[in-house]
Amino acid sequence: MFSRSAILVLAGLFSLGSLSATAEAAAPQDTVVTFGEMCGGCVKRINAQLTKMPEIAGVKCDVATKSATVTPAASGVSARVLWEALEGIGKTPVKMVGPSGTFTTKPAN
Repeated sequence: MFSRSAILVLAGLFSLGSLSATAEAAAPQDTVVTFGEMCGGCVKRINAQLTKMPEIAGVKCDVATKSATVTPAASGVSARVLWEALEGIGKTPVKMVGPSGTFTTKPAN
């Protein structure tokens, strides 16, 4: 049989596993934005625009795939706010795929 302390340790481990699974499930999901064209200058403009936004935790641009992967802050970012931020620097998305859905035109929200 298990001792009382062994049972408490096992119960604690199961609780920690549940907490980390809950935290992972609650973490905001990335949004992938695809553009018609992308160069080094585009990468600089995208990074400068998005990294100053408090709703954005990180941005990774890929010139080869003409895309940017946007990681939202814990509060999240609406698809429309992200789209409009990119439009503001002349980088209208061709496609945006994220937790709110897939968009090929400006999202309503």
